[in-house]
Amino acid sequence: MRNNTMIPLLKYIFIILTVLFLAPSVRGETEEKPVYRCAACGKVITKTAAVVDGKLYHPECFKCAACGKPIEGEYLLGTDGRYYHPECLGRLQRPVCAYCGKPIIEGSYVTYEGSAYHQECYISHIAPRCDICGKPLEGSYITDYWGSHFHPRHADEFPVCAICGRLVWQEEKVWLDENRCLCPVCAAQSVTEPEHARRLLERVRDELASMGIVIRTLGIRIELVERPVLALGRETCKHSHTFAHIRWKEGKAGQSDQTATIRALRGVPEDFMHGIIAHELMHAWQHENGADGLSLKLREGSANWVSSLIYSRMHTKRGQFFLAGLENSKDPIYGDGYREVRKFADKHGVQETLMMLVEKGDGKAGK
Repeated sequence: MRNNTMIPLLKYIFIILTVLFLAPSVRGETEEKPVYRCAACGKVITKTAAVVDGKLYHPECFKCAACGKPIEGEYLLGTDGRYYHPECLGRLQRPVCAYCGKPIIEGSYVTYEGSAYHQECYISHIAPRCDICGKPLEGSYITDYWGSHFHPRHADEFPVCAICGRLVWQEEKVWLDENRCLCPVCAAQSVTEPEHARRLLERVRDELASMGIVIRTLGIRIELVERPVLALGRETCKHSHTFAHIRWKEGKAGQSDQTATIRALRGVPEDFMHGIIAHELMHAWQHENGADGLSLKLREGSANWVSSLIYSRMHTKRGQFFLAGLENSKDPIYGDGYREVRKFADKHGVQETLMMLVEKGDGKAGK
């Protein structure tokens, strides 16, 4: 369309005496009369004609491309090269609501994922809903790792799951202690029974062995404890794991009578517990293989690296979430140490990584 500028109507030009009838008489009675044809129907024009852009039309043949009715007043040329009543072209150029199919004639409208909507249609039927309060999400809103959408104000109203990071607004939450809770998804996997924990310990131990990380000590057991008991382990080691730690009884590493106890926080979900157990079993491997002399950074970093091997085998979104937690940790011991060991392992493989840890430790494997 020509910049939406109206092209003035050329009212029916009565090409009467001057063009159609006088011209032959001027040239003489014996000359053949010229024939004028309609640009639309191709038939001869014998009376009146409309002249548009240098072309002649029967008045009834000069029609709007939208409504099909003759154009008797002003007209506009569309970008498609056809002619329209101004009001018809205006309707065509207005956006159409993708929900109700009606033109958006006036007022503001909402564009969402490439489509236009009446404000009311968008709010009532299209706008994503807050997963917490159920009201439409207008303007900016938060989307978490798990695809939940919610108003920013809710972030200050509810606690965050200590495992998966979801906002926990449901009544079905479970508290690990006075400061940390589990969302219903994590709570449904809670490990609360000793036998459940023992099975997980054996499962993780077997899985590590299949990767070449063999723990020889037979007497490793696991206990599920409450937060105050677990906190005792952090009194002796500032960087003790947040959810578990391992304690050794006196004896030489690797002997059949050697025993160790993993104390893990009761209620942690099963998939996350896999990684916790792997972390503590790696400390057992370090003890058995004379790598106790490792720096704290390599000791904890390599334990987190073994956790990552377990999480990567889950092939679930939760497994990827736990991996991302390791990768993005800003802790100079657990985070930087993990990234340093993982980088080495990605290049050299599991066995060379284990050898490197022994060399950087005391280098004297337990007998």
